[in-house]
Amino acid sequence: MLSAMAVSSGAWCEDTTWIEQATLQDLISADYESTESNDQDVLSVPPPSGNQSTSDEIYFDPPSPTLVFDGVRAGYDDGFVIASKRNEDLNVSNFPFHLKINGWGQIRHTISDIEQPNVDLNQFQLKRGRLLFSGSAFSPDFSYYVQLDGRSSSGETVRLLDYSLSYDIGHRRFGLQKGTLGLRTGKYKMPFTMARWLSGKEFEFNDRSMASTFFDVNRSFAWGVYGSINRFSFPVLWEAALFNGLVTGGAETGSSGTLDDNFAFSARLHAEPIGEWGDGALADFGGHEHLAMRVGAGYATSQIDRAGTSEFNSLRVVDSGQTLASILPANVTHYDVSLFSVDVSTKFRGWSTTFEYYFRTVTSMDDPTMTNLFDHGFWLQTGYFIVPDKLQMLARWSHIEGDSGTLGQSTQSSEEIAGGLAWYFRENHAKSVVDITYLDGASVNSSALDISPGDRGWLARSQIQFSF
Repeated sequence: MLSAMAVSSGAWCEDTTWIEQATLQDLISADYESTESNDQDVLSVPPPSGNQSTSDEIYFDPPSPTLVFDGVRAGYDDGFVIASKRNEDLNVSNFPFHLKINGWGQIRHTISDIEQPNVDLNQFQLKRGRLLFSGSAFSPDFSYYVQLDGRSSSGETVRLLDYSLSYDIGHRRFGLQKGTLGLRTGKYKMPFTMARWLSGKEFEFNDRSMASTFFDVNRSFAWGVYGSINRFSFPVLWEAALFNGLVTGGAETGSSGTLDDNFAFSARLHAEPIGEWGDGALADFGGHEHLAMRVGAGYATSQIDRAGTSEFNSLRVVDSGQTLASILPANVTHYDVSLFSVDVSTKFRGWSTTFEYYFRTVTSMDDPTMTNLFDHGFWLQTGYFIVPDKLQMLARWSHIEGDSGTLGQSTQSSEEIAGGLAWYFRENHAKSVVDITYLDGASVNSSALDISPGDRGWLARSQIQFSF
């Protein structure tokens, strides 16, 4: 085991001294005396008892095959291994350098009975296979987040789903409370809906609703700001971003790409005004004896040009699920789109309820014969733990209504009604979900949901999820 470390001048000793018998636990648990500069960062370790050396050599005990401290081991055992007997609270949030590795996956079986001409499905699929790297570098206020994603619908391709850098400039430069004002850039989820803000591993059902997918802004490359307002009895968290366009995270950029030159803008705020939300973004783990509530709202807007085919072809219309571009007159070269969302979620005595409503307008088309288009919709979802923290009963209604499918001539609608059961082996770290959905005119095209445009019929999904 490592038994020596160097302490630079200015630590507990007056002279440069090599310390014998400094254990790995000393290295891990020691606090930084300063994080202003890498050159000035030192580990403050109490002087050990026994002899000390003033030579310029580092002394080691005879090496052991593994490093062991407080139930954690690291070494080589037919491969490099880091092992822990329990979930440690390492308290590294204030360390200037740290790395956390997480992963999670969802294996799903889907079977459907859909009216023709759409086709049925009966397959095993990897819906999400994620590997995440997050942490800080050089300063606790400078953080990074990288997420890789593999899924069977993309064959053997692994994509860079997220890559973002965040800087808590308020804390670092102005001495504000952490999280009060920060900057973010990279590819990440755009701040708009609560449904997209949720991690896929936090879903109660196997996936998002039809309505939340229809009104989704998804990911993009962006510059953003985030922070919190702490003038109330509860914090209000907010975020805003300027980005390439709606649903453009996977679009090719640069001169050879298919994006227009118009930026999009989105913003979201949310708060927990009543009670302590606790574990689980949706499910009521622990069974709140008192009501807990979370509320939020979002806004997004962009001008979309036909020259940017990635974005121009992304918007879909109600009922048929066709792209808006496919039914617009050929002389329409651009339009403006604005979206709004409001949401409320509650937890109380094993019950969890979530409601999110959306509005979308398509205006300013360069054809005087075209009218403005308006769509709206929602998803309402509830869950109840029949067996506390283990067996949960689920129900959901998703509805979309609007005139986009007829270019303003009449109103059409799409429905999604679903029920399911979830068994939690270890909360959202390990669970199994079975759900059955009835669709009446799907307005989306989503491989993640196993839904195609215009689907009418039944869909059954069973899924195993594991995360670490």
